[in-house]
Amino acid sequence: MFKLYKDAFKTANDCIILAIPLVLFMWILSFYFAFSNAVVNVPAEMILAFVTVLFMSGAFLSGWFYMVQKAIEVSKQVYVMDEDRAKATMNLFKEIPYGIGKYFLSFIGLILIFLFLISLAGAFVYQFGINYIGNVFTQEQIATALASTEDMKIFIDSLTVEQLLKLNLWNLLIMGTTTVLSFLLMLWVPEIIYSTINPITALFKSIKKVFVKFPKSVALFIYLSILNIIVSFLSTFAILHPLLYLFVMVACFYFIIYFVVLVFCFYEREFSGADRDDDIKA
Repeated sequence: MFKLYKDAFKTANDCIILAIPLVLFMWILSFYFAFSNAVVNVPAEMILAFVTVLFMSGAFLSGWFYMVQKAIEVSKQVYVMDEDRAKATMNLFKEIPYGIGKYFLSFIGLILIFLFLISLAGAFVYQFGINYIGNVFTQEQIATALASTEDMKIFIDSLTVEQLLKLNLWNLLIMGTTTVLSFLLMLWVPEIIYSTINPITALFKSIKKVFVKFPKSVALFIYLSILNIIVSFLSTFAILHPLLYLFVMVACFYFIIYFVVLVFCFYEREFSGADRDDDIKA
C-alpha cells in the first residue's frame, strides 16, 4: 500500500493538468451560485436552478473523471521525447467531450442517488438522535445564538454539562454516519468509469469490492482521512492573509487531484482486468 501511495504522488504530478478544468468548473459554479442567489425567488426558479446545477455537475464529472482515467494511462506510458508527452497530455482535453457523451447519464443518476442516500442518512441520524440522545436545545435558543458572534459565544458558555454531553453524542453520531457512508461509496466513481456504466449496479458492485479487499480498503480510507484532516487544518489559515489563502487553495486543488488519482489507481490495481473480476466472483 505504501508503494501505491508514493506512486500516486508521482502520477498526480504527471496529471496536474487535471487542475485546469477543475478550477474552471469551480469558478463557473461559484459565479452561477452568486447569480442564482440574487435572482431566484420563487419555487419554479429554484427547481430550474437545481436542474441547471445538476446538468452542469453531471457534464463536468462525467468528462473530468474520464479525463482522470486517460491521464493515468498517459502517465504510465514511456515517451522518447518530452514533446510527445506534452502533446499527449494536452490531448487529454479532447477526452472530455467523449466522457460527457458516454457517462453523462451515469453521473446524473449518481448525483440523484447520492442525494437520496444523504437524505436517508439524515433521516436516520435525526430519528436515532431524537430517540436515544434527545434534544440539546430549542429552536428559539438556536435562533438567538445565530443572531451574532457574541450571542453564539454567550450561548455556548451557558450550556450545561448534560447539554454538552448530548451535543458531543450528536456530533459523534453525525461523524460516524458520514464516515461509514463515505467508506461504502469510496469506489463508486471508479466502478462507473472502469467497469459498470449503470450507476445503481455500480453502487452495489463497488460496495462489494470494498469488502472483498476490506483490509486494503480500510487502510486506504484511513490514509485519505488523515490527508483530509491535514487539508482541513491548512484551510483554517486561509483567512489570515491573501497569500496564505492562495497557497491553501493551490494545496487543496492538488490534494483533490491526488485523492482522485489515488482511488483510481487503487481500483485499477486491485480490480481492473479479467483476472481480477474472476477473483471477485470467486
